[in-house]
Amino acid sequence: MWTVRSEAGPLRAVLVQESIEQFWEGKLPFVGIESNSNYLARCPHADIDGGREQWRMLPRFLEEEGVRVFEVASILEKAVEGASEGERREMVEAVWAGMPVAPEPGELTAEHLLWGYPSRAYYDEEADRVVLPDFQRVGWPYPRDTSFTTQVGTVICKMRRYSRRFEPRVVKLCYELDPVLREKTEVIWDANEGDPGFTEPPCIEGGDTHIVDEETVAIGLGQRSTFTGFMETARRLFEADADGELRHILSVKMPDYPASDYMHLDVVINYPAGGRALVMPYFFESELVPDMPPRRLLLKTLEAVREGSEADDRPMEPVVHPHDFEGAGSCAIYAKGKSGPELVGRETSLIDYLVRHGKLEPDGIIYVGGRPEKENDVEHLMLALMEQARGASNIVTVKPGLVIAYERNHATNEALREDGVTVKEWQDSYLDLLGGPHCSTSPLWREPA
Repeated sequence: MWTVRSEAGPLRAVLVQESIEQFWEGKLPFVGIESNSNYLARCPHADIDGGREQWRMLPRFLEEEGVRVFEVASILEKAVEGASEGERREMVEAVWAGMPVAPEPGELTAEHLLWGYPSRAYYDEEADRVVLPDFQRVGWPYPRDTSFTTQVGTVICKMRRYSRRFEPRVVKLCYELDPVLREKTEVIWDANEGDPGFTEPPCIEGGDTHIVDEETVAIGLGQRSTFTGFMETARRLFEADADGELRHILSVKMPDYPASDYMHLDVVINYPAGGRALVMPYFFESELVPDMPPRRLLLKTLEAVREGSEADDRPMEPVVHPHDFEGAGSCAIYAKGKSGPELVGRETSLIDYLVRHGKLEPDGIIYVGGRPEKENDVEHLMLALMEQARGASNIVTVKPGLVIAYERNHATNEALREDGVTVKEWQDSYLDLLGGPHCSTSPLWREPA
C-alpha cells in the first residue's frame, strides 16, 4: 500500500487535477454567493489557453523528476468510456445521491462528472426556460483539499465550503476506478459517509493536513476544518495505526473568515527539506525562536487600516480585525488514548512544537519575503503579505531541497535559494490568485524526509 510519510521526502506518486477551464470559464459575470458555482463576478483572464498551458507545466515538472502523475479528468474519461451500464449506474448513484435530477446511466459522460448535469447551459424550447448545470462536481484545480494520504491510508475529505461539497464524491471515484490507485491505495475513511449527528459538521480538508514525519500529523482548524472534523479524523487515524507508529496528531489554530477566504495550514508553512520550514512571518508566535518577526506588527497594521477607513467614513465590510488572529498558530497535542484522541499538551505555536521535538532546526526557518532588514519593518510585512497572497508559501517539495514554487514571488524564491533550496519556478500569471503548487498536488506515495 502506498503511504505518505513526510512533507519533504522523495515524492513518488501524486494526484493532480486540470480544472482551469471549469474554474474560470462558463460562468455568469454577476456577483453571487460562493454556494452557486454558476456565478463569477468577473473572469480575470481574457485567454484561458494561457492558463491551461501554464497549468501543464506542473505535471511536466513532476514527471521530469520521476514522479508518477495521476490526473483526475483523464482517469474519469477513461473509466466512463470503458464502463458497463451497471458500472455507470453506480457512478451516477455515488455522485448524484440526494439530487432531484441525475443523468441516465446510458448518457453519462466524464463532462457530467466534471461540469454537472447538464454539462452546459441550454434553452429548453418546450419549457421556455434556460437550464443551467446543477452543480460543478470538480470545479477547483486543487486535489490536495479533497483527499489526502497519510502514514496509515487515505482519507476522503468533507468540504466546509458549500460550493465544493461534490468534489470528494468525484475524487473518490478515481481511487475506485483507476486500476493502479485501486491496487496501491486504501481509503480508510470517507468523512462524508453516514450521519453521526454532530451539531458541528465534521469537516476536514487536505490543505489543512500536514504529514510532518512518520510519527506526526498536523491539522489546521479554522475556516475550513472544524474541531469535530479534527477529532474524528484523529480517532480514525489512530484506529488505523495497527503498528503504533503515530505518536502525535496536532491541532493548529487558524484564523477564520473574514481574516482570509482561503486560509488552510499550507498557506502559512511548508517544508522544503528535513529540518527546514518555509514560514509566513508575522503569523506564528514563538518562545524558542527569538528573532521571529512579531505578530504584533501585523495587528498594528490592521489597526491602522481600520482607523483610516473609519476616519474617511467608509468602513470596510467585512473587514479583517486584529482579534481574528488571536491565538493563530497555537498548537494542541493529542496522543492515542483508551477512548480516543487524548490531549497531552499545548505549545505557543506549531513552530515551537517542531523545534522542541527536533523536527525543525532553530535556524532552519526561511521566511516568505525573506528576512526583514530592521525591527518593525512595515514594508517587509507588506511584501510578505502580497507574496503570500500569491501562494509564496504554498510550495510543493519534490525531494529534499527541490521545490516547485510560483514564479512571481521573487523575494521568497530568492530566500529559498539562499538557503540552498533548488526552486523550479512555475509560471503563474494565470494561476496564483488562490491556491498554489501544494494545493495543486495530492501526494499518494512519499518517503520519509
